[in-house]
Parts: sequence; structure tokens; C-alpha cells
Amino acid sequence: MRVALISLLLISLALSYKIMVYNIRYSHSHSNFLGNVADILVEAGHDVTSFIPEVSTTIADGTIKSKIVRVPPKASVQEKLKNMLSGCSYFELGDTVHLRMGTSLARVFEAQCAETLKRMDLIKQLRDEKFDVYIVENADMCGMALTELIKPKSIIMVGTAPLYGHQFDEVGAPQPLSVTPRNALNPFSMWSRLHNIYVEILTRYAYGQSRTNVLRLFREKFGDDFPDFVQITSHIAYCFTNTEPLIDVATPTISRVIPIGGLGAKEPKELDEYWLNILSVRPRAVLISFGSLVKSQTLVIEVKRSFLKVMAAFPSMTFIWKYEDLEDDFARNEASKVPNLVLSKWTPQNDLLNHPSVSAFITHGGMGSVMETVRRAVPALLIPLFADQHRNANGLVHNKLGKVHSKFELTGHASLIAKLKELLEDESYRSNVKRVSRMLASKPFSSREQLIKYTEFAAEFGPSEALRPQSQDMTLVAYHNLDIMALALLLLVVVVFVVVKISCFIVRKCSLKAKTE
Repeated sequence: MRVALISLLLISLALSYKIMVYNIRYSHSHSNFLGNVADILVEAGHDVTSFIPEVSTTIADGTIKSKIVRVPPKASVQEKLKNMLSGCSYFELGDTVHLRMGTSLARVFEAQCAETLKRMDLIKQLRDEKFDVYIVENADMCGMALTELIKPKSIIMVGTAPLYGHQFDEVGAPQPLSVTPRNALNPFSMWSRLHNIYVEILTRYAYGQSRTNVLRLFREKFGDDFPDFVQITSHIAYCFTNTEPLIDVATPTISRVIPIGGLGAKEPKELDEYWLNILSVRPRAVLISFGSLVKSQTLVIEVKRSFLKVMAAFPSMTFIWKYEDLEDDFARNEASKVPNLVLSKWTPQNDLLNHPSVSAFITHGGMGSVMETVRRAVPALLIPLFADQHRNANGLVHNKLGKVHSKFELTGHASLIAKLKELLEDESYRSNVKRVSRMLASKPFSSREQLIKYTEFAAEFGPSEALRPQSQDMTLVAYHNLDIMALALLLLVVVVFVVVKISCFIVRKCSLKAKTE
């Protein structure tokens, strides 16, 4: 027995790899996702280190099981993050939200990267660790550029959202904008495709600034021959994306892009007596939440009143609204007079969605919320605000799992009432979401399994040249066959020219012959 245990221990040690996860701390969702990646790999028996440049002091590390190496927070960097989109509402910004977020984040990432590069002693220490795998998100480009200094055996890129903008070029994935949504996209509408292209241009311009600024920092410090991000990222082993194909819109991809959406999905817990009592008052309930970043209290009063009119239209249903300030004028006065409304600073969202009386979820459409509502088989009324939420909402609508409503039309309570009524009364939505929920539970390989297996594969064998698209070494002209098209056009012009010349010659000959006769 002792021999068997020793053998098992030796096998587990032999299969343990050294893994580093770069997890810059600036956003709850990003830190939680990457922290969850680190913890799952620890649970799989690997030696995992989380490298955390600390931008925010209010956000958790996301990981509780991995070893942590930190770059301490700097007040000037924190101030840049604090000022990001200050004075603006996510509910009010249109497509320019991409510009505002991209340019604001570029300043944050550049400032933090400058602080990180001051810690060359720490970077050398990490290089000496000789990591088998380095997992890094391609958003803050500093983490990707550090791979040239830390020199791991394999690099795995992580996207906490679907691929966007420059990431397609850097990974080598195709991006036909006619079918690859940046926001909501109807491929059969010319205007929708035109808007999709417009948003993509905004995105590339906005998030290109971070790439330009960070690359400049590295070239100033290490020389002008420091590789750009297309060169660096093209040599990754895999790219993990926080997406779930079964609730998305199908788009072209490549084999080294691995979807691991729903990675952090947790099993629901039993509700406590407080929530059970609330749900027992009426036979059905609707949950309303716009996530952790966007606060319902920031809605303009006209929109808040519009939601109250929606609730008044369904008196036999309880509405549970995640509302952050229970002492503001709206909460104490107008909201308190609505008998079927419960305001709460925090809600056990996953647990509530699992209760059979919760019949619909009004949500911003973040990936975490989207995965929870589908897994719990609850139809959704989606009000996307920014980032990947538009695409997430588009995916649910495409798969008939929910309805979408524009954030710019929230004062139109009649439309909100009509869409919610359709969700509640049309059994096809409930039937579809139940079916997809079962499909997610029965997938041949879970996101957790794919994360572990592909990471271990990359650790053992390193990146494979077979998975690196040849397109990354091609010019734009060659990739799109523009040279062949130009040659074909030239040949066509020559043929037309020759045909015209011959035709003219024959016409002249015929004319001369007619005159002589």
C-alpha cells in the first residue's frame, strides 16, 4: 500500500508543471476569470504563480490558491483608473464608448507598464523560474511583451471576451466582418454590416493606442529591434477565449483558439429564509441586475420610473432589483410605494436564477450573467451597455434564448412591457433555454477539462508550428490574393483591348471592301 502511494505521488510530481498567470488587477471580471484559471490549474496539481501588477486596491486578486508575486500599486496609476470614464454613464454613451474606454485604458496600462519595467530584479527572478507555460491576457500588452524577457517554454493567450480588433491579426484568426459581430449584427442588412465595420474601426483605433504606447516603452528600454505584438503573439501555443459556442453566433476560427466560456460557473446554493420568503409572496419573479461595474442607482430618473411602470404592469410578479443605494430619494420614496418591488444592494444571482419561480432575468449581458441565466434555464431580456455585451446579447437572440432592448430606449416602458410579456408567455423561449442548458451540462468536454488538458499539452510539447497560420507571414496583398486579382484584371484589360482592336480592324476592312464594291 505504501509503495503504491509513493508511486502515485511520484507520478503526480512528474506531471506537475510550473505555470505563471499574468493577472493585472484593474477589473473585477478580468481578475476573477484569470484568478479562476490559476486556481483550477493548482487544483489539477500544478505549481502556479500569479504575477499581479496592482492597479486597483479595491479589487480582489481573483486567486486564492496560487502563489502571488506583486508589483505594488502606484497612486498616479490608480488615479488614471479612477478617472476612466469619470462623469459619463454607460447607459448614455453610444459607439464612442469604445474610444473612451480604449484611450482611458491605454493611459492606465502604459503607466502601470512603466512601473513594472522598473522591477527588472523581479522580472529576472521570474525568468530564472523557467516556467513551462505563461498564461497572459492580450489586453494589457505589457504582459504579452514580458514574454520576451521571461522566456517561458509556451505562451497561452487568454481573452476574457471574444476576440476583437488587433487580436485577430495577432492570433492569426480570420475576421470576415460580414459575419463576425463586433456589436449586434444582422449579416443580411447592408446598414448593419456597415455599422459593424464602423465599430471595428473605432475599436482598432482606441485599443491600438495601448499597443503603440507599450511597444514604445519596451523599445526605448531594450532597443528598436524589440518585436511587435503580431510577432510575439503569433508564436503562442493556444488562445483561450471566454466564449461558449452554443450560445454564440458561429464565425470562422482556427484550431488553436479554444473556447472556455463558463469556466467559473458555480453550482447554485440553497437560498436562505429571507429570499425564500420574498419568493413565496407571488408565484413568479423577475430578477434585474446590471452587474458589478454598472450601478442601477446611476440611471436617470426617467428610466427608473419606466422600470416602475413595467412592474406595475405585472402586479402578480415579484421584481427583485439589484440597486446599490437604498437610501437615495428614489429608493425611499417612489420605489418604496411599489408593492411587488424588492430593492437589494446585493443579490445571490446564481442561486436566485436556480429557483423555479424566477421566470425572467433583465440583465446587461455580461458573459458571467449570460452563462448563469442559460445554465439555470431562465430566458433573458438583455440591455447591453458596452464591450462584449452586445455580442453576447446578439448570440442569445440568435439562438432564441432571449430578447434585446436598446439602452437608449429605456424610457419607452411600453416596449419593455411587450418584450417581457413575450418572454413570459411564449413557451418557446423557456423550451429553448432548457434545451441549451441540458446541452451545456452534457458537453463532451467541459471548459475546465479543456483548460487543464490544453495547458498540460502546451507545457509538455511547447507551441506547434502546425497550428501557426501561414497568413501571419504573408503580406496583405498575398493573403487576400490581390496580386492574382490585379493580374486577372490586367489580363482582362489586355483581352478586351485586343478584342476591341481586332473588332475595329475587321470593321474597317469590311467598310473598305464595301466601298470598293
